[in-house]
Amino acid sequence: MKNEPLWWPESGIESADPPLIGGRRDDLVIVGGGLAGLVTAYYVSAARPDLSVVVLEAESIGAGATGRSTGIVSPGLSIPLPRLRRRVGDGRAIEAFDASQHGVTLLRDLIRAERIDCDARDEPHTLVAVTTGERRRMAAHLAALRALDRTVHWLTPAELVDHAGPGYIAGFAYDNAMVVDPYQLVVGLAAVLRERGVAIYENSRVRSIDSSGSRPRVVTDQGSVTAGRVLLTVDGYAGDLGPMATSVVALRTHLLATAPLTGDRMAGLGWTGRGGIIDQRNFFNYYRMTADKRLVFGGGPALVPTGDPGRDATASARVQGRIDTELIARFPALAGVEIEARWSGLTASSTDRLPVVGPVPGRDGVYYAGAWCGHGFAMSVDAGWRFADMLAGGPRPRLPWYRSSAQYVPTRFARTQGVRGYLRYLDQLDRSAQRRTKGVQR
Repeated sequence: MKNEPLWWPESGIESADPPLIGGRRDDLVIVGGGLAGLVTAYYVSAARPDLSVVVLEAESIGAGATGRSTGIVSPGLSIPLPRLRRRVGDGRAIEAFDASQHGVTLLRDLIRAERIDCDARDEPHTLVAVTTGERRRMAAHLAALRALDRTVHWLTPAELVDHAGPGYIAGFAYDNAMVVDPYQLVVGLAAVLRERGVAIYENSRVRSIDSSGSRPRVVTDQGSVTAGRVLLTVDGYAGDLGPMATSVVALRTHLLATAPLTGDRMAGLGWTGRGGIIDQRNFFNYYRMTADKRLVFGGGPALVPTGDPGRDATASARVQGRIDTELIARFPALAGVEIEARWSGLTASSTDRLPVVGPVPGRDGVYYAGAWCGHGFAMSVDAGWRFADMLAGGPRPRLPWYRSSAQYVPTRFARTQGVRGYLRYLDQLDRSAQRRTKGVQR
């Protein structure tokens, strides 16, 4: 089965914009045509219509992380909230959590204001526990929210089944959440930008950035852009271009989508099909339903890409087999269901589980925004809005991810083999915890 998301057209995605050919000069060039890059261009073009903005996309709009996601838009942070409070204090922890809520609200308002047809639905985001250890961690999270005056309540047993289906021992839900068709979202946003005069070039992979002069120069295979500012929004697809190689690690995640479910299969799920659901294991399952009743289901161990296509494909096939097993364990009524699509995508994470948004050290005029740690929809939208606000004269945010680097990982071996070993360890912790938990319906 092709590595193509359910969201893509059956004929495959096609570029609507030409590649960059020749040289040009602009005020801002954004490298990366996913949600982070496009939404930043959207807010900059609104806040500073006097600036010329260019977006360079290596392939086609929607081909990267956004178009390969589940389309679950939710608040929250990857770093445990008690740990964040200890690290930055309650004031900045509140601002950080509120920023994730703000990103969801901003995206909802953008979709409505621009009338982007992307099957956007306001539906809850439910976090659930499979084991007693997960329930304890969730209790600590809810206690931290109460301490920050951001109270979220446990779901009752009946509400838990209604929100997520049977077999979980605890859960809570964020109501400020959505599901969207992520591909149609970025395609629609790109159309809005074209109408505003933002130049978008597809199939324009950036090969180098020269920041030795008075203004950075971005070079592609057939052209270049000299600009006052360069913003890198490439996340897990940075490759050699990534300026945060010592603190940001690319990870490959995997998903599948079923054929449309019949009424009998839907009834057999024991779940309403509303919202996005994520369990609280280290390697969690997450799922949502599309408007035409296809279940999108992801999970399994994340992989650190090796750069060897054959080796990576073999590893991905093993993870997809694991997802098949997890799917039927979660929803036995789906035994024998047809799988219509399987795909994977790259994301990026910092070792301290916070994004990195800020100027690149030693490269005047070059900025980076990424390492969304699995929360790219909310975090990137909020970051894009704040970047535009700063260009319009607003203050530099106090959020803990506005920084020029994350926790340093000293060697390439540690960033590859070390991270792989750590991921295997986390997977074993999940398996051991599930074996110890008794009496949980599966």
